[in-house]
Amino acid sequence: MIYLKNYLTFLVIITLTLYSCKKDVEIIEEKDEGLKTENVIIIIIDGPRYAETWGDNSHENIPYLAKTIKLKGIVNTNFFNNGFTYTLPGHLALSTGRYYPIDNFGGELPPFPSIYQYYKQTYPDKNCWIISSKDKIELLSNTSESDYNNKYLANTDCGINGLGSGYREDSITTYNTINILTNEHPSLVLINLKDPDTWGHANNWEKYIESIKKSDEYINEIVSLIDTNPYYKDKTTLFITNDHGRHEDAYGGFQNHGDNCEGCRHIMFFGYGPDFKKNSTIDTRYELVDIANTTAKLLNFNLPNSNGIVMEELFEKNN
Repeated sequence: MIYLKNYLTFLVIITLTLYSCKKDVEIIEEKDEGLKTENVIIIIIDGPRYAETWGDNSHENIPYLAKTIKLKGIVNTNFFNNGFTYTLPGHLALSTGRYYPIDNFGGELPPFPSIYQYYKQTYPDKNCWIISSKDKIELLSNTSESDYNNKYLANTDCGINGLGSGYREDSITTYNTINILTNEHPSLVLINLKDPDTWGHANNWEKYIESIKKSDEYINEIVSLIDTNPYYKDKTTLFITNDHGRHEDAYGGFQNHGDNCEGCRHIMFFGYGPDFKKNSTIDTRYELVDIANTTAKLLNFNLPNSNGIVMEELFEKNN
């Protein structure tokens, strides 16, 4: 009950803050001629703290990312969820460019369309997928907004067998991802790996750390496919981030999340692709909603009513 009251209070406060700070965003009108990206893949490692990923100087929990994959792209050490630090709100932010306190238990559709729907509207022949260990992420394929409800839907492979079926193992999600990328060739993909969040909530530190290391291994498998499959090689931009972090030790520790402490807000970010800088690190303040706008720029579709901006500093040339 205390948790619920704190959650509701937090929603009221942050909703007022966010809606008073909306950014005006220029809609993408035409593709920059020099861009080479044809596909975008977004991987969400659900719920590790920054302190256990890029914030740990040893990088012992993300060896593939830190020692090999990093050479291909760009790390941002100053990346944040500035909205609601729960699973569905975090995924919604990067998928729509807007922060909104959507029911984290899966009880409502998003009130506005996502990048997946705008992309499918613009390119109806393109293939788009949402692949997730958590079944509730399937909700992001649709919206309650009347002009887009049940239209321009992404394909989904979420949970055991879709919405309401329960969560599945990340190993299955990775296996399914490899199959879908190989056989379906989607051009816009969202992937959720749940285990760090699951073991964090279980208050099992050893499994929590182990699951971050496994996520790193799964990502390496996906990157290996991207770098060798002719459909994706040299034509694909990859984003790797989190939906939220976890409480700092001074605010209750790693078991939970959901407030505005640094541990919940500060999250990892890595991007690589044919248009991005290589083997680089920046500390420019960007946030989850900016992934939506950057994706829209890369794939050349309009994203109206977004609160995000294009992360221009990622690009090899400032387009």
